Amino acid sequence: MSLLIGTLTLTAIGGLCALLLGYAGRHFTADSDTIVELINVRLPQTQCAQCGYPGCRPYAQAIAEGDAINKCPPGGESLIRGLAELLGRAIVPLDVTYGESQPTRVAVIREAECIGCTLCAVACPVDAIIGAPQMMHSVIRRDCTGCDLCLEPCPVDCIDMVQVEAVEITPLRLPRIGQDALDLVQYDCIHCGLCEPSCPRELAPQTLFWHRAEPERLQDLNLGDCIECRLCDRVCPSNIPLTASFQAAKQHQRHLDLLAEEAQQAQARFERRERRINRVQARVRARPSKQDRQSLIDGLRTKKS
Repeated sequence: MSLLIGTLTLTAIGGLCALLLGYAGRHFTADSDTIVELINVRLPQTQCAQCGYPGCRPYAQAIAEGDAINKCPPGGESLIRGLAELLGRAIVPLDVTYGESQPTRVAVIREAECIGCTLCAVACPVDAIIGAPQMMHSVIRRDCTGCDLCLEPCPVDCIDMVQVEAVEITPLRLPRIGQDALDLVQYDCIHCGLCEPSCPRELAPQTLFWHRAEPERLQDLNLGDCIECRLCDRVCPSNIPLTASFQAAKQHQRHLDLLAEEAQQAQARFERRERRINRVQARVRARPSKQDRQSLIDGLRTKKS
């Protein structure tokens, strides 16, 4: 009898959970614009159009509407994993028909060979190339997204794509308090928890160390509140350089924040360029055609005669 009661209770709980999930799914679905923004901020903002769309945001819109998540070579496998986790889709390999993932690169103009045709500046989707007609052109390195779109229109082939050196983060290896040498033997974390009571900011150094390669998790654990006092190093029986790992994690987070800021700036420049092009095109369309101008001139001549 008790087994039957337990079974019925579990069934009722399961049914209630299903009803609650169904209600939440109908009434608390994410707004489509919000989903597009969440996708767009994960895209590299190179505006290279390799995915078949004119920019990163149109591709984000297409992904939200069901398009594949593996068409962005600059984003590579890490982008695919991030989008799969965000959207609840399967992780798939990069579709190499749209290009292969390459290290970060920037365009460099061999200025002595530049003829000042401005074709590269027109092709640049983020306005990272400056120069007047018949004058030498140059690339603003910090603004270049490495989209390669300036290569094809250059009539004298004076543009090179140069690989950007990867940022290497080297944590400081600090001696423990009261010791000058670094000849301590380091062992694996034994999950003793002795570091936690020693933290003056009431953080969890042990948990921070376990998740030191997960930036989003570290933000939830308030890594930024760490004052690097090294008291956790002093009590660790495994001689783990906890403070050094926290320093490295902070440096990595600052690097990620810088990349995100650069991506936002690239997107803003792309949008400004699109608005400028649309305004120019509108003015061109508003101009009278050659036939209309000739008719106007003929009309004026008729009036004078």
